[in-house]
Amino acid sequence: MRILATSDVHSPKHLSEFKNSLVNVSNVDLALLAGDMVDGGRIEYYSVIINLLRNRAGAIIAVPGNEEYDDKLRALKGMSGLTLLNDEALIINGVKIIGSRGILDKPTKWQERNIKGIDELYRRRLGWLINELKNSNEVILLTHYAPVYATLEGENEYNYPLLGTRKLEEVLSSSRVLAIHGHAHRSKTRCVKMGDSVIINAAFENVASPFIIDYSDGGINVIEPREYSRCKEVSAHNKTSTLKSTGLDEWLK
Repeated sequence: MRILATSDVHSPKHLSEFKNSLVNVSNVDLALLAGDMVDGGRIEYYSVIINLLRNRAGAIIAVPGNEEYDDKLRALKGMSGLTLLNDEALIINGVKIIGSRGILDKPTKWQERNIKGIDELYRRRLGWLINELKNSNEVILLTHYAPVYATLEGENEYNYPLLGTRKLEEVLSSSRVLAIHGHAHRSKTRCVKMGDSVIINAAFENVASPFIIDYSDGGINVIEPREYSRCKEVSAHNKTSTLKSTGLDEWLK
């Protein structure tokens, strides 16, 4: 299966660059969009993105980012040619795709002020994600927020809990999962291998190219951009981070 993965185009901000990056892209089975494809809830630009990908990809699967506002998701779900997964899963060509905005280890101040019960929402979502990952064989995990800390390297380490989670690292390191995320624009480590899983930060900003990935029984390989074709091998709870980890048991009580 040939996959295109990207996120954080923040249309219309990087729409022109995104269009140019697709000139040589064709015949992909899946286009996976890991959130923030538009800026400030301007979902009218999503139709432009769909049209750019429609003749290049067999299916277009997306998850919401923080810029695809909750009050716009119903309209986004109704767009022709797009499948939006918001804490949902589906199977395509025998591969299970799990889609979610994801979770943060520390909610942002905006989330704490504006989303009632955000800690409980993340707790429930974590349990659902772990259950979906544990009970599957061929899996693609598509989230906006990072499911590991290792692909955040290059960002301010103090902000890691505001950009993603490390509470999925244990299950990812013991499974075979292709995990795609975005959100972290300044990351320098875009692809890591954790056990048999490959995790890719596909944020378009500062890379200016979608990722093209070969996903098959023989393995998971990054084809483009070529500079990320060799993924950094890491272990769960990467020791490059000095931030204290919160155990899964505490979160799943």
